[in-house]
Amino acid sequence: MQKFNLLVPGLLLLMAFSFNSCLEDSCERQFTYTAYTPVYLTYDQVHSGEVVNESPRELKDPGKIYFYNNFIFINEGRDGVHVIDNTNPDDPQNIAFISIDGNEDVAIQNGIMYANSYVDLLAIDISDIYNATIVGRTESVFNPIWDDVNNGRVLVEYKEEQITEFLDCETIGLLQRDPYGGYYSCLGCEIDVVFTNSFDDFGIGVPTAGSSSSGGTGVAGSMARFSLIHNHLYVVDESTMTVLDLMNPLAPAEVTEINLGWGIETIFPYEDKLFIGSNSGMFIYDNSNPSNPTYLGEFAHARACDPVVVKDNYAYVTLRDGTACEGFNNQLDLVDITDLMNPVLEKTYPMENPHGLSIRDNTLFICEGTHGLKSFDIEDPLKIDENLLDHETGLFAFDAITLAVPGYDNTVLVIGEDGFYQYNFDDPSDLKLISLIPVVK
Repeated sequence: MQKFNLLVPGLLLLMAFSFNSCLEDSCERQFTYTAYTPVYLTYDQVHSGEVVNESPRELKDPGKIYFYNNFIFINEGRDGVHVIDNTNPDDPQNIAFISIDGNEDVAIQNGIMYANSYVDLLAIDISDIYNATIVGRTESVFNPIWDDVNNGRVLVEYKEEQITEFLDCETIGLLQRDPYGGYYSCLGCEIDVVFTNSFDDFGIGVPTAGSSSSGGTGVAGSMARFSLIHNHLYVVDESTMTVLDLMNPLAPAEVTEINLGWGIETIFPYEDKLFIGSNSGMFIYDNSNPSNPTYLGEFAHARACDPVVVKDNYAYVTLRDGTACEGFNNQLDLVDITDLMNPVLEKTYPMENPHGLSIRDNTLFICEGTHGLKSFDIEDPLKIDENLLDHETGLFAFDAITLAVPGYDNTVLVIGEDGFYQYNFDDPSDLKLISLIPVVK
């Protein structure tokens, strides 16, 4: 698998400073930023990483959400996954934590969890949820943040630290903006740094989108980068889609790698098609041959992060600002995909700060970040703006899953910065909170 190198020996995420201060005579200005100290491992260390079964942890930094056989798996930073027994959605139980170094996404089929561990793909037997065990490893499936070839090591993560200090105006004056990558590089500086608007600009996030649970396969949210279909695992990173054959479930074998461009974010399977969200548009692939998806068409939009879900002849795409994608749009795009080779924007609806989304029958759920969770009637997709059903506030909603499985007919699962929520929508115009596992800071 082809790797890419990012010459980023150090990364500083700039939180607040003012450029106009350098127009004055003073040569220093104080600013506060989040410093990320690079952490390197040798490939031997990466390839020998283990899975550790732990007692349940409190949620602190929840990410992706995944449903499998009445269990909810919630990613925690890059440390592993929480295991929630959701047999009774009114009273979910946090029962275990599976520690997986460098993990950000999972997909599960027939009792085997596929999880990234830095650049490796692990096959983990979870038939005994309290005794998860590595039963297979495919090395170097994922592109590293940066491959330090000269020193035989790989950059695996950054440790975060808040710092307040003075930066001289000469250094600030050397900052050069990359209009495509969304970062500032300090050319000619004595220190070698990059100022970036988001840690995810460098592909650190490795997020499966699904629509129903059947045949022992789980369901993920719209923010996912893994997808399991027809005994194949599809993984998208910043620039490629990798297809792995699972005929031997304990030894996933890479069969195809497709170059998708840049800024790839999510993957959503619908029928025999794959809908891939990027920060510049949506790509559509025919997946009738699961080993070799083929390009059909694409829809371009303004630069913004954009998870995608699909129902019938429409794709629903959310765009939001305040992210690595450098977008300035907060909207829902309704895209007519009747002609898959020529998708057409049908209508745009203004939103507040939309993130993940999910559809069940004629109800669309949109996670609006700090603005909460909204439900819409989409029986007539051209009148979504006239059919807001409910708006739950007081939560940060990042992603959602609705399930077509017994016991969850009218339940929407919601993950966000402040916890894991479940709502009943027997009446989609009156969402009722049935349970919450809060984040504990």
